[in-house]
Amino acid sequence: MAPMFSTRLAFADVPNALSKAKAKRLSANLPLLDMSDANPASAGFGWSVAELGSFIRKEGLQRQEPDPRGLAATRAAIADYYSARGVRVSADRLFLSASTSEGYSWLFKLLCNPGDEVLVPEPAYPLLEVLAALEGVTLRPYKLTQLAGEWVIDPGQLKVGGRTKAIVCINPSNPTGAFVGRRDRDLLRNFALKHSLGIICDEVFLDYPAEGTVSPGTWVDETQVALYVLSGLSKVAVAPQLKAGWIVVAGPANHAAESCRRLEHIADAFLSVSTAAQLALPDLIRRAEPLRASLRARVAQNEAALKAWVVASGHPCSVLPRPAGWMGILALPTGVSEERLTFNALDEGIWAHPGYFYGMPATTGYLILSLLLDPAQFSEGLKGLDRALRRS
Repeated sequence: MAPMFSTRLAFADVPNALSKAKAKRLSANLPLLDMSDANPASAGFGWSVAELGSFIRKEGLQRQEPDPRGLAATRAAIADYYSARGVRVSADRLFLSASTSEGYSWLFKLLCNPGDEVLVPEPAYPLLEVLAALEGVTLRPYKLTQLAGEWVIDPGQLKVGGRTKAIVCINPSNPTGAFVGRRDRDLLRNFALKHSLGIICDEVFLDYPAEGTVSPGTWVDETQVALYVLSGLSKVAVAPQLKAGWIVVAGPANHAAESCRRLEHIADAFLSVSTAAQLALPDLIRRAEPLRASLRARVAQNEAALKAWVVASGHPCSVLPRPAGWMGILALPTGVSEERLTFNALDEGIWAHPGYFYGMPATTGYLILSLLLDPAQFSEGLKGLDRALRRS
């Protein structure tokens, strides 16, 4: 008799119809332009082999220094990263992980027992569903709503159950690019204090504000409520291949100290960040801004092209404001089904994500598009979407 599998992987049992259609097209070796591809490397952004080689120190390949929090010099470099943004962070409150995803899993372990509940924003990137399922944690969405063109928390959506332990916010969000501003920080802080919740704040896209946007900045300086900030090299230094992220423990001193004590036990069980990546991190962070700037310029260029296409095409679409990040949200004409349009786009050799993948409001149809693509490819993709819209 075969062994029974964990129910944690139930989410992977049934692929959706769109994913099946995409797989069928690829298996038939038909061309497909992926307009959802948000990987900077796919768009030509990243470090050269020579540059990365200069950052990987020989001693990092010859030895391991198993510190649960990460090497002191590496944590000091991350503290300097925040200092350059006008915020002081103690290196003793920093923990290195292999990725932001691993950071989430550690914090779910820290704050939740199996079966406990975490509040998460919607719309948002769907990865949290997978991470929570793998930790045996239940997610309860709270809706973000558009107010005067900005995505903000609907206070009526913030509700706790008997097993609610934490609340996630994303600053700025993916795909909306919305920052967690002062109004929502006050709302989350007061709500978390009232219900004894920890706040997990994901800030991986913090360095990618749109031109003209005033960012509220990082939330690592919180002192009143237990708060954990996530970030990492994947976005900060456009170096996902080096697998290094971090957790900043913020909040009241006593609670932060106890959080750090417990996180040390979790981190020590994995020791997942290689010494080579830790030694490379300081140089990568110090030299990353030109690469981030070129990426922001590409995103702005494609966003302008998307807006110009909307005007020229005559389709009654609109492009939602993008405070930050590198995704564009195309609001579809009234009556156009996201799913039908996505299937039609597949027929045209174009793959894009429908809004419901991210929990976008059902009152309007949306397509979520990566603004990282090579501009020529992005232009070709828009031509395919134009044909698909005319059939939808």
